[in-house]
Amino acid sequence: MTHTTSDEPLDPTIDGLTEQKQSPSLRLSPKKWGLLLGSALLLAGGTWGILQLTRSTHSPEAALAPAIAVETLTIRSQAIVNTLELSGSIRPVDQATLSTRVMGRITKLSLESGDRFRKGQVLAQIDVTDMTAQTNQAKSGVVQAQSVVMQHQAELSRSQAMLNQFQEQKIETQAALQLATIAQRRMATLRSDGAVSQEQLDRANTVLTQAKSKVAQINAGIRQAEAAISQSNAAIAQFRSAVKQAESGVTSADINESYGTIVAPFNGVVIQKLAYEGEMAAPGMALLKVENPDKLQLEIAVPEEKLRFVRVGQSVKVRFDAVNQTLNTSIQQIVPAADPKSRSFLVKIPLSNSGRLISGMFGRITLPLGEKQQRILIPANVLMQRGQLQGVYVVEKSGSQPIAVLRWVKVGKVQNKQVEIVAGLMSGDRIITNKINQLSDGQAIAIEQ
Repeated sequence: MTHTTSDEPLDPTIDGLTEQKQSPSLRLSPKKWGLLLGSALLLAGGTWGILQLTRSTHSPEAALAPAIAVETLTIRSQAIVNTLELSGSIRPVDQATLSTRVMGRITKLSLESGDRFRKGQVLAQIDVTDMTAQTNQAKSGVVQAQSVVMQHQAELSRSQAMLNQFQEQKIETQAALQLATIAQRRMATLRSDGAVSQEQLDRANTVLTQAKSKVAQINAGIRQAEAAISQSNAAIAQFRSAVKQAESGVTSADINESYGTIVAPFNGVVIQKLAYEGEMAAPGMALLKVENPDKLQLEIAVPEEKLRFVRVGQSVKVRFDAVNQTLNTSIQQIVPAADPKSRSFLVKIPLSNSGRLISGMFGRITLPLGEKQQRILIPANVLMQRGQLQGVYVVEKSGSQPIAVLRWVKVGKVQNKQVEIVAGLMSGDRIITNKINQLSDGQAIAIEQ
């Protein structure tokens, strides 16, 4: 048999079609080929993911596994009073940062964080030797000023005695002057009648002159004594003022000296120690942070739009999850000024501390709003946690066989071990309440009656 070979195409039409089909692909660059291949892979991956999400998760293995006996609960919506939950932090009523107002070395500061103390107890001591010297100097000034006052008081007493004496003598001299005046007038009359001699009249004139001189001397002595009294009174007033000034200096020095002793302002506990013995303290330097752990209050920032639900004297229950404790109390104060940044009002609720509450703990209250809403509540222990997702096992049927189907839900508030279901369940759904850790999605179950 003879084979014939030829380089000519058998059919020019077919050959032309072949060239037309191949020519576009042959003109694509390698970069475009890469883009096309990547797009195809992404499309294939997305399609596979959608198929995985949309296909039934009920595995045949779970459906064929032996049925697990479980207990169930049929969900019914309940009319629940709408509530407002507010939270805040515990703060001490009495708290302080203790500091000193003097400069000196710290000689006593033995308390540590957590140590308790009583009101009036000395917590810290600052060396104030210089101020003690100033106090002694001020006291010495008081003694000196008081001594000068006593001297002037003695002079005043002497001047007063002299004045009294001159006043007594003035009475006598005035009486003598009056008698001498009468005698002189009589003698002058008698002399004009020639009844007495000129010598007798001269003696009467001399007696009158002496009486007038004596009265003048007494008056001068009285004026001198009165001037001395006035000077003594002025000096006494001046030095009494000096005494008061010196006593003020003593008081000031005593106060400054007292600043070296830091006394507890209330019963409390040390929260933070900020200085140590041997260090130099300066005015205003903080030494200790203290608070009273027996007088606490819950401080809650209430938004402006929620303030209408809160009132002073309102009874509330405060829940502290950290110590699993609930307290019955009432709202004591609403600060009548809003925070300009958050537009919230500070509400203060006093707490009777049982010894378990600590400053800084978180607390919350729930206030009824008076409105009822239909809600679905389920026990908190039936929830399954898978990462950030939460779900419950719902009873469904695969033919005549009941199976457990995991359904993801959206939860709301948790209260009294009940969880509010916002989305994912409806009234009438039947959920599984036990052995949830033994179940898998699509697991065959037997419902216990």
